[in-house]
Amino acid sequence: MPSSPAVPVRRKSTGIVLGVVLLAGFVVIGWFTQQTWRPLLAKSLPGATAARPADEHGDAHGHEGHNHDHGSGPSDVIAISEQARRNLGLKIAEVEPQDFWKRIIVPGQVVNLPGHSERSINSAVQGTILRVHVLQGQTVRPGDALFDVQLTSELLASAQSNLLRILQDIELNEAELKRLTPISETGAVSQKLILEKQYEKRRLESSRQVQLQELMVRGLTQAQVKTIVEEKSLIRQFTVRVPIVPTGVEEPKPTAPQADKGQPRVKIQQAVLRSVSLNKDDPVFIIEKMDVFPGKLVNPGDELCDLALHSVLQLRGEAFETESAQIYRAITERWPVTALFELGDREPLAKNDLEILYASSVTDPKARSFEFFLPLTNELIRDQTSADGRSFRSWRFKPGQQVQLLVPVEKWTERFVVPSEAVVSEGADSFVFKANGKLLQRQAVVIEYRDSRQAVLANDGSIFPGDELAMNQAYSLNLAIKKASGSGVDLHAGHNH
Repeated sequence: MPSSPAVPVRRKSTGIVLGVVLLAGFVVIGWFTQQTWRPLLAKSLPGATAARPADEHGDAHGHEGHNHDHGSGPSDVIAISEQARRNLGLKIAEVEPQDFWKRIIVPGQVVNLPGHSERSINSAVQGTILRVHVLQGQTVRPGDALFDVQLTSELLASAQSNLLRILQDIELNEAELKRLTPISETGAVSQKLILEKQYEKRRLESSRQVQLQELMVRGLTQAQVKTIVEEKSLIRQFTVRVPIVPTGVEEPKPTAPQADKGQPRVKIQQAVLRSVSLNKDDPVFIIEKMDVFPGKLVNPGDELCDLALHSVLQLRGEAFETESAQIYRAITERWPVTALFELGDREPLAKNDLEILYASSVTDPKARSFEFFLPLTNELIRDQTSADGRSFRSWRFKPGQQVQLLVPVEKWTERFVVPSEAVVSEGADSFVFKANGKLLQRQAVVIEYRDSRQAVLANDGSIFPGDELAMNQAYSLNLAIKKASGSGVDLHAGHNH
């Protein structure tokens, strides 16, 4: 007969087995229902972080069938309230793969177009300034009055007197020929006298032409000489005006098109090539400098003022000798160049689709650099008329203005391009932030290129077309994640980047 203590032992063993089975059942049930309880548990925890719910394939953002082994956990996801987004000025945008031009940054400067952007007005005669019609900075057009000058040159006065005397002699000669010609037909006057008068007339006409040319050489215009001839009076003062002679270059002859090498072509600035002065029908000059005043004595050749025509300028870049191959390739392929103009506290102004016209054939031996030039069509930003009718004009681009030239050297395709402030780096790792409603998930990426303006991300599956990314404040978002996770904690421990 068995002893009685065996029954309690078997009951105790059965209870232990049953407990283990129930515990294993709870574990299995919890594993298969984690999609339901894990988000609720994460949201109930204190702090700013929350895990993103996964889809049936464990994909945190719903790209079914994609292999997103991001290694992200609750510490890589942060919830940002609407107020926090507004405080940060957070910008969210979708990304799509695109072509990217790798560029080198070359310093540059806005300069005048030599021989066409500036015109000097000099005194052609000796005289005294009687009146100044314009102000410095005022805009003027061809034919507008600049200065009234009273002539003081004895040589010019003498040349005018000689012209008037010759004109008077011509009139007397013509009157004498008119009187003698009928008489000579009757034989009362010899033909020899008539011939002498005709020879004298030819001599006087020749002297008149010489005297007219002398007056124009001494500084009078053709219109002023015409006034002397018609009015039979000396010019004591005259007005200096904006020259009407147009400036510019002839339109170049078309050249044979180059073979298409599959590279983008920039449409050459036809307006620049047709005429560097631009607006030939109505060119507008600015009084850039003026050194005269009423009462000042001027001599032939003295500078009265400088006129500026800034409708077309140039960009002058200065590249190192080691960059010459890249610059010349951009010229040959006619790749588009971008110019960035700093505008103080605002975003830089980008002038796109510029083309390098030519590069200098001389290298600076000390700096080991050379210059290249790009035509720049100016932009009018202000055209105002004062109460007294004077016009003042301001241009966006000014000679001496500094600029950064982005010269393309290589083309990449199917890359994700984001602003530089959309990426934050920690050691060898770099991250962007994917948006999913109010949640932002930190995502490791590979940076192929980065400068002060933009970053190029590899199209390696870490992000996909249509993903919404934070386009700025990546540094602040990363600090928020580190703060929510606790300082001093290695955020990359156990992550597969």
